[in-house]
Amino acid sequence: MNQDNARLHRSTLGSARIRRNTPSNRVICALSLATLVLLLSGCGTTVFQSGFNSNTVGAPPSPTQLTGTIQVAGDPTSILIAGPPPNSTGNWAQIQRTAQQQSISTMTCTFSKFLGNGTYSLTASLFIPSGSGLATVSFGTGPQGAPPYIDFVHFDFMQNNTVRINDDDKTAFGTFPRDQVFSITISLNITGSNATAHMQLFGTGASGSADYNVTPLALAQQVGDVKFWMGYPWTGSFKVTNIVVIKQ
Repeated sequence: MNQDNARLHRSTLGSARIRRNTPSNRVICALSLATLVLLLSGCGTTVFQSGFNSNTVGAPPSPTQLTGTIQVAGDPTSILIAGPPPNSTGNWAQIQRTAQQQSISTMTCTFSKFLGNGTYSLTASLFIPSGSGLATVSFGTGPQGAPPYIDFVHFDFMQNNTVRINDDDKTAFGTFPRDQVFSITISLNITGSNATAHMQLFGTGASGSADYNVTPLALAQQVGDVKFWMGYPWTGSFKVTNIVVIKQ
């Protein structure tokens, strides 16, 4: 593992409680991503929202998004705005890593403001093609953190089409499809005494949810960004769009 990749994986493992699909858990699957965003935004503050449709296809994502900013790291050609995958519309951000690339490819979505403890709800649409390595979504401390831009919890979309939390194979849950769009929600609840994350997969061919106790609490309390990335030694690509983070 190279130095940059080790930095992104610098997390202290917590404990996970896996929740299998039940009728109550499946209710969220019937809702569209747009409906979820509308429901969440009605009772909170949007701290990040992507605006890829106004970005140029073939160029990196614009630093300034609808809300918040984006920073790209790694090979300059590794993260570019692309057209939609099959059966979808609009512009997407494509994150890729080649076998020749020494660095990792990260797209950091930095919140527009630091709001401290509370519940942060992430929604996003993903497309992961067959044969691609691990796609990862993580929460980090943001620019105001001490230290800044350190991840404290991350979710790996594994080659066996399950999701793993913080590199712990015992946390693997759910299933997601290859070669078609699916959606995720991650709710991060941070208080003065603990932090928990709840992840839900939904859409055709996607199902499952899990709760996870996030540590260290001191880093979670400084949450300020969400990253989408592909780390060493994985190669391939994936696409993401409709990224929204709301603080409730």
